[in-house]
Amino acid sequence: MSPFQRKISGKIQLPSLAKNIPILIQALEDDDLTYRQLTEVIKQYPAVSARLIFLTNSPWSSPITPITCIEQACARLGTSIVKSLSIAISISASFDTRKCPSFKTEHFWTTSILVAEGAGLLASTLPNCIASVDFKNTTYTAGLLHNLGLLWLADNLPNETEKAFQDVRKSPLIPLNSALKQHTGTDYYEAGDWVGKQMKFPEVLNVAIKHHHTDNYQNISWETALLIGVAADMVTSLHEQSDNFSTSTRLEFLGVNTSSQNSIFQQLSKDFEKTRELAKTLF
Repeated sequence: MSPFQRKISGKIQLPSLAKNIPILIQALEDDDLTYRQLTEVIKQYPAVSARLIFLTNSPWSSPITPITCIEQACARLGTSIVKSLSIAISISASFDTRKCPSFKTEHFWTTSILVAEGAGLLASTLPNCIASVDFKNTTYTAGLLHNLGLLWLADNLPNETEKAFQDVRKSPLIPLNSALKQHTGTDYYEAGDWVGKQMKFPEVLNVAIKHHHTDNYQNISWETALLIGVAADMVTSLHEQSDNFSTSTRLEFLGVNTSSQNSIFQQLSKDFEKTRELAKTLF
């Protein structure tokens, strides 16, 4: 058996915080939450509350007066940022990636947050018959979770994952997932799908995690998977300091033309440095 198969064939106990993430996601996807209701949700997660208060008092936020409670933090950061960062903080606290030295936390969360933003923006451009509020929220959440498998691998198979990172560093043309497959027996799409099922995520999230880069995937929730894949391609281009990316002709079938895709790419480009600073500060 591969290292991945051996690992999941044994007794796996997910961290207690990880088990609560689906509950947090479900609570935060309510678009009608008031600030008071939002703070009541966040207060149930002390680690999340502490990190949000830390962020609002950091140079990244630069408040005029100190922020001393979660209500003030939510008001300072805004609902959408609080929701996304609460999920990200919970996920981050559930996995220990320090055992894999080449895993770059700042890079990982910069990518996750920007893919979520890009996917959400793409979803907002779809016709109303496709892009309901629930669809947009789910797509955004799927963006945050799309590379969850890499977190799990860095925590649970750190030596093998470290070897994969080292291979890519020596030969940058090698795709990370190919190197992971060689050393762990899986890639972070498959690993993420497995983790999502253990956490009892809704099927649409697991589909997006597993298939966002599956060519011409056409089965259930293919629209969400496609949006995540395009957003991920945009963010990869930003990390590579490229001024453009290859627009998706498949998105045009959904009504998202080349101009809209380029506009969203430019928006992500503007947000790139600030998001990287946020990830550096928070994680």
